[in-house]
Amino acid sequence: MYNVYTSLASLYRITPDSSPHNMAPVEAQGDTVLDEALTCPVPPVPLAAPHQPAASVPGYSEDVAHWNCSHQQQIWMKTELETLGLWPGSRPVRHLMNMLSLWRYPPQPELIDSISDLPSPKYYQLHPYFIWKPEHAIMERVRNNFVLPCLYGSPNPQVVYFGIGRPRVILGTSGQYYILALRLTCKVCKKYWHADKPQWLEKLPQRISNIVPAFLTHKKAVCKSVLDEMRRSGRSPEDTSKQLTEALNLKYERAHLAYLLCVQNVRDAEAGVYGQRTITGFLRQEDTPAPFGGYSDGDGWCGVSVSSHYLVECLVREYQRQEELLTLLLQGTFGQALRSDHTRRVARKVVRSSGTMSSYAIMNENWMILSWVMLQSECDRSLNPLYEGLSQRYTVAGVEKARYQWVDRDCCAAFKVLQPGAQEHLWDSWRTTDAILAEATSGNLKNICASRNKFNKDIIVKLDLFHCMRRFTRECVSEHHSLYSSFCQFLSAAFVVVDHSDLQKLKEAYTFCRISPANPTKQHIREHCRTKVPQPMELLQRVEDVLHHYYMAKDANDLLLFKDSMLKVWRIQRIHILRGCLSDPEVGEGILYRYGGTLQLNYNKGEGAAVPVWIPVRGTSQQEGFHGHQAQWVTGNRVSCELFQAQAMTGVVRWNYQRLVDLKQPDVELPAVFDPRLISELNTISVKVTGRSKYPALQLSNRDTGERFGLQYVEPGCRPVVLNWDKNRAQPNNPAAVAMETEHHCPAPTVVVGTDSQESCAAPVGAVPILSSSSRQSSDVVTKSLLPLTQASATQKPEPLIDTDLTGVAPLPQSSSPRATRTGPIKTGGLIQVLDHGRWTEPMKAAIDELLVNHCGAKDVLKRVDADYAAMVQRGCTDRNSLLHPTTVQHISRYVKHLAKLKNTSSSLNTSPEKVLETQQLWHSLTSGSQTISVPVITLPPAICNPPAVAPRQEDSLSRASVEKIVSDVLAKQQQQQQQQQQQQQPLKKTPKSRYLGDGSSVHFFYQSKTVKYFYCSTKVFQTYAKEGLKDTRMSFENFAATAFFERELEAARQRGAEWRKVAEERGKRKAAVQLPTGRLCRICHQPLKQGPNSPHIHAYFPGVPGKYIYCPSRVFSLYNAQGMEKEMTWPDFQQSDFYDAERDRWIADKRKP
Repeated sequence: MYNVYTSLASLYRITPDSSPHNMAPVEAQGDTVLDEALTCPVPPVPLAAPHQPAASVPGYSEDVAHWNCSHQQQIWMKTELETLGLWPGSRPVRHLMNMLSLWRYPPQPELIDSISDLPSPKYYQLHPYFIWKPEHAIMERVRNNFVLPCLYGSPNPQVVYFGIGRPRVILGTSGQYYILALRLTCKVCKKYWHADKPQWLEKLPQRISNIVPAFLTHKKAVCKSVLDEMRRSGRSPEDTSKQLTEALNLKYERAHLAYLLCVQNVRDAEAGVYGQRTITGFLRQEDTPAPFGGYSDGDGWCGVSVSSHYLVECLVREYQRQEELLTLLLQGTFGQALRSDHTRRVARKVVRSSGTMSSYAIMNENWMILSWVMLQSECDRSLNPLYEGLSQRYTVAGVEKARYQWVDRDCCAAFKVLQPGAQEHLWDSWRTTDAILAEATSGNLKNICASRNKFNKDIIVKLDLFHCMRRFTRECVSEHHSLYSSFCQFLSAAFVVVDHSDLQKLKEAYTFCRISPANPTKQHIREHCRTKVPQPMELLQRVEDVLHHYYMAKDANDLLLFKDSMLKVWRIQRIHILRGCLSDPEVGEGILYRYGGTLQLNYNKGEGAAVPVWIPVRGTSQQEGFHGHQAQWVTGNRVSCELFQAQAMTGVVRWNYQRLVDLKQPDVELPAVFDPRLISELNTISVKVTGRSKYPALQLSNRDTGERFGLQYVEPGCRPVVLNWDKNRAQPNNPAAVAMETEHHCPAPTVVVGTDSQESCAAPVGAVPILSSSSRQSSDVVTKSLLPLTQASATQKPEPLIDTDLTGVAPLPQSSSPRATRTGPIKTGGLIQVLDHGRWTEPMKAAIDELLVNHCGAKDVLKRVDADYAAMVQRGCTDRNSLLHPTTVQHISRYVKHLAKLKNTSSSLNTSPEKVLETQQLWHSLTSGSQTISVPVITLPPAICNPPAVAPRQEDSLSRASVEKIVSDVLAKQQQQQQQQQQQQQPLKKTPKSRYLGDGSSVHFFYQSKTVKYFYCSTKVFQTYAKEGLKDTRMSFENFAATAFFERELEAARQRGAEWRKVAEERGKRKAAVQLPTGRLCRICHQPLKQGPNSPHIHAYFPGVPGKYIYCPSRVFSLYNAQGMEKEMTWPDFQQSDFYDAERDRWIADKRKP
């Protein structure tokens, strides 16, 4: 190897007559994860060849001058191929067990000994490369007996080597490298191609094509690791291009620094800095180090750049490969509680030509997305195909359909509410009367929505609490009203009640963790306490109390909190409350919840700090967070339909995967990466090799239900969105480039930065520096030279997938200058300076105060103040003495809140003792004084993901026994049908028994038809109708049936049957209404010992005493009645009484008894 590097050094010192062609950056990118284990292959063993003939002089196909890289890169790559025996005419090399790496890495430049010369920068400017020779003997183990196919489809292909090929630059996250792909030909069709052509790679088996580290297109390439990074981080193509450009320039600068340090090291040794001077300085003729060159120097570093347009194309192409698997993964998600919601936040990011106006998503109880579509209309009819596909998904998989759903609207039957009059300002118009209650709860309360009509007719639809509360808060005058925050706090407390035992346990955990005062925060209560939306009547009373407290409340400026439209909103939401649209559905003995285990509060050790984690199933609050993430996945303000579909669909499936990871199910093994195609192929091959899939939870069943998501969803009556995946695919700039692929490569071509031509035959143009001022001039020259070509292809220019002003390479910025610190009107022509209200000048405060007074009461007061103040700053920017500095609407909002706090100290709501007492009583009634003190729950198991396919029923073989069984069943059915026909034809039957005498004095018959059963007794009939002319006491039934009395008897029998059925139903209702206590009963009050809404018992414990204590009010009252207890107490009252310590001592003494 030393001789090889010596010869390489000698090659560097010999320069050709003509200077190497300058190489312009090529619009490509890529990188790979290099295997560290393969960096040191087994040293090759040369074959014994004492008289090896000299290698023949390579022709054009084996020459390196046409390679699109630097001169030193060409020589080093050729030397490496000769060392491995892969260069035409080189000595064959035998590798033990074929242990070699296709990756070639340059030598470490700091270790190279240049004898007396200064270190050369050429060694620091080498890049790794990958050898791609699928037809060579080194790939024989991978090929096995596979015959390489012909690109042009020859029936009996004979693919052989046709030339050394050319290197193709790849750009990635950690640097650039090359793929050296040879040239192949087919002896049958006499045509040739390069081995890295994408169309040919698609024909190869997966075991061969997976070796290629890059994602290849027509003339560009990107490394697979770059696509992985874009998929993982969710960055926009523009941000990714900037990140790659920075990483590549960073590597270049570090190489330059290493070269300068190495030169400095040689000079320090010659100067005797390390104790002994060297004589190499006297042997050199020149002591000036060679220049390192620029980043885009064609004979130096030969750096490349990438544009965002090409990354968009790569991202779209990658989505096309993953599209089928992403759809199947989304179709394999199920749930028992659905949450659906509309949003227009995401729809604003797609181009207007798509026609979409909102996004609709369905989420299950584990926050996983079941379906996501883009809608052009928000009517209920647009969702019919969605729920039809969802119903088919559940049916095909054999999974029970969801029974509960929370929606953002259309929860019950339609109703009308009258517009409030001008005189309805007193509280009587807000109060709920019996007539309002009867009108709201009468009639059919269920609506015919798409989920009930197409999915499950018995589904229970509820209104989301967040959307209901937002309808109230929108009717406030402003968010900056001094009473707005307290109103929201009281309204939130009115809608939910907290389990007192969980709250008490959380307070004890606060005390254990030494948190003082022990007042749990709202976040801790939401996470560690079970909450419940109470039943309609209790909920109505709680919300009505809050509205009664605030409906005429004013701030210090005498401004009402509520708008005039709040009364109408209350009347609408009151109907939803009375109909039970907001109350939690009770399943069995509790409401639906998910148990998330236990958590150590503030990471403190001990059982006292352990608190449970409760996750409610109700509501769509998690979808609001999903909407925020979804808006981040789709980068840019206006993107094309194709890019929107690719980014949004990938983000939705990745969201589901992350939620599956967050469940942390012990029996479910999940990979640490998200790549659906990779995991699917891994499971498929694992089943074939080992007999079982590696990740069964992600094993797809290939059960396509026909559902389509995103922009591919087709609404009835709306035009479908056309997705043209090929409109931005990279194509050659001119027809001549197509012929160049099959002819030859022009020597050392150079094109404009950002174009996609590595094999172009255009006239050579000098290298264009990126960060210099001359780059603009040279680029103008190149633009003028290429103007006819641009005009010729202007009509064929495809529509870009992303709206951007980038026309070529994204170079490094000259300085870190963000776009702006804010969005909105430009306040100054120069640097934007944002000031907080604490640093405002007096003229600023006076101007903003005046604007606030002018726009007081407007809905968008902050926007108007911000716009007017921006205009004032713009007008005063020419005055150097102006004290009006720019600010933002966020800082103005903070200033308004600051003023509200100052004015709130003199508000009548806070200073009046009556108001203070009333507020305290209201808060007490909403929290500790609630009717519901316990919230029993029913925990749901994790949702099903990718269930196995339902096995078809296997038919029994037609054996003799099975045939006999089939015949016997058929005969039995025939006999049963004959008996039923005889019963219908012969309605007259003799009955062996009767309620009357059977001594022969009476004639008895039993008559039965489809509607009546009648027992005939001649004696009873004679006694009934003797006065009306009936004479025979033993009249036969046939004669009686011919008289007029027969119809009267049948009618009487029908009435008796109806009365009997009515009595039976009432008796059954009375039995069902009487609920007998179940389980263990208390010996004192004879009520169930189990804690619940129907039991007065409380399960608690005494601090410091092990064991559970069951508090019975009747028992405690009987024990301490003689000592002064006047009545039965609740558990909180009993804890504050004097009998608490006595009961604790008695209970401890009873436990110690044997």
